[in-house]
Amino acid sequence: MEEDASELKDQLNQFLASAENVLASIGEELGPFAERALRLRLKDACFFVGGIGEHLDPTQKPQRRTVGQIQSLLAAIDGIVEKPAAVQAKPVYDRMNLVLAVKNAAESFHDAWWPRLGLGYRPGVSKEHWKRLWALSRRLGTPGWGDEYDNLKPVADLRKQLQDRLYVFLQNPLRWEPAEPTDDAEKQQVFDGLANALSAKTLDLVARRVRAERMADWQTAFNQSGRGSSFTRASIIGNQIYDRAAPIPDMTPSPDRNAFLHEVAALVDSVCAEGGAALA
Repeated sequence: MEEDASELKDQLNQFLASAENVLASIGEELGPFAERALRLRLKDACFFVGGIGEHLDPTQKPQRRTVGQIQSLLAAIDGIVEKPAAVQAKPVYDRMNLVLAVKNAAESFHDAWWPRLGLGYRPGVSKEHWKRLWALSRRLGTPGWGDEYDNLKPVADLRKQLQDRLYVFLQNPLRWEPAEPTDDAEKQQVFDGLANALSAKTLDLVARRVRAERMADWQTAFNQSGRGSSFTRASIIGNQIYDRAAPIPDMTPSPDRNAFLHEVAALVDSVCAEGGAALA
């Protein structure tokens, strides 16, 4: 029994060590508030069960622990209360920081996709086979066929990049009005509320810009054939679809860059107005 207990402890420690690495990575990517919130959940809402596909006998020691953990889980669910009272303090965000967030999201999206299209080079990223890009262009160029093919997910990829950068942006307000909350939990409540409201709207924006508004371009990419068609198809996807759907803002204005920035800004503006925040 002592050996079983020691083995179980080792397994739990191994899990917690892996979780620690994940949390550290999340902190680096999404900021300290995201990491802190997950650490609290890991501490207060972490349950370990085993053998739940079998009949559990609480009189048997190996199964008694699982029964106890399930009971603790149920108690935690029963303990869920109504949403806390709204925080009165209002975060105010710098519009320039929003521009930088959009720029970083677009750059990360391009950096991930250009090597896959064969339009650039990045260590560790392989060029996709032409048949897979052909299948992707067919899928996104056909109404009702979805917005991904296998692990080629341009809509999901751009949405993730945009959401990640916007979440970091939300955690760094310019100031609070009338005063900054002293409780980090209240700050996290505000940040999470804004991030949740942004989630669905971000998906709508990205799906429209990457697919719905450019379905004709996806069809053109799919219809390429003959000598050199693979490169032409990749160029259409990169330069006519992705570069217009998620242009990287720079010093040279263009209708596509302006539209992308304005649409994201309008989206964030509306979420802030609904969630008791503001863009300055």
